[in-house]
Amino acid sequence: MIERLDQLTLADLIEVSCGNMECLLQGGKPKDDKEVARLANRLFEDYLAIASPKQAKMNLAESEEILKLRMKEKCLRICIALCGQNRHDMAKVVLIDLDVDDDLLTSNEKISLRCRAMLDEVQYEIKRMDELSQEKGNKKLSVDAIRKSWYSEISYVMSTLKMSIDPAATNAAIYANLVRQAGERSKALSKMPIMAGMLF
Repeated sequence: MIERLDQLTLADLIEVSCGNMECLLQGGKPKDDKEVARLANRLFEDYLAIASPKQAKMNLAESEEILKLRMKEKCLRICIALCGQNRHDMAKVVLIDLDVDDDLLTSNEKISLRCRAMLDEVQYEIKRMDELSQEKGNKKLSVDAIRKSWYSEISYVMSTLKMSIDPAATNAAIYANLVRQAGERSKALSKMPIMAGMLF
């Protein structure tokens, strides 16, 4: 079974992005669909980390933000449970750890109200981020559109780096590096004076 990006050709990576997982099963017995899907996601994360580190960091930051919100939600639920057991003092300690100003927690009622308000706010944010994530997931491209997107990117890399790329013979990890280099070259050229850019 394929485990690393450098074990795939660019053509294989395109096939996987179109939903054909056969090339991931080379040299190994088929695993369950969920495991193969996780592997495909990890390979695309690896590709993005090389080809577009900035985008990969943005995706990671978004995942971390959702994780932090879910942890905060659990903390606030615990606070509400503590208030229900008349342990407002313990709930207050947690709220202060969550950066709530001590001046806003001067009575049991204020502590309970703050817990409820913060939980509502966190749940709203989680719902909003989940909806955005679902919208992104629902915008699934057709296989033809996915292929066209890849071919467009390959053409961009070939024209920017002035080289030929054969998807069947190009290692996917090497191609990811070429994409990054093409992006860096485009940025560098866009900052040059017009006449200097014509020389490259």
